[in-house]
Amino acid sequence: MPALLQQCASANTPTRLLVTAGRAQATVQRLIDEQNRLQPNWNKRELLRFSYLPALTQTNFDHLLWACDLNTVRGEDSLVRALWAGQPFIWQIYPQEDDAHHAKLAAFLDWLQAPTSLRTAHACWNATDPGADLPPLLDANLLTSWQSCVANARAAVLAQDDLTSLLLRFVATPRHLSG
Repeated sequence: MPALLQQCASANTPTRLLVTAGRAQATVQRLIDEQNRLQPNWNKRELLRFSYLPALTQTNFDHLLWACDLNTVRGEDSLVRALWAGQPFIWQIYPQEDDAHHAKLAAFLDWLQAPTSLRTAHACWNATDPGADLPPLLDANLLTSWQSCVANARAAVLAQDDLTSLLLRFVATPRHLSG
């Protein structure tokens, strides 16, 4: 997050960061306070602006994901919503004690067929590679390649049968048991 804030503040393009209520808001406000103490002029041109959002219904959260150029989401439920939205996103996976989340994240990025830049962004965001630098997230070409990747994955998910249909088909299929 500090790297993202720095990128946005030093870019030549105005950026509005929409911050959801709760943990995200507390984290962003803490980081802004730290930046202001360490480097008072870090956002001098005020090209980076913040909008703090109230708690959202699921429908409004989905609308938010659809409307943004880049989403950062946390947890599996929000990951699915971000994938359905079809916009570029970075997933902050819940850490596990034995670092099993590293393998889980790598498997997801393999399934997604994520380009190298998207893998690097996830490695940086999730601290799975301490040497990783956050790619230039305001680069339109980068976001276009990520959106293409996400659109392909979204199409694959939407082409699958829904869970209810799969379960009904499973129950309706005769099973022959030996015993």
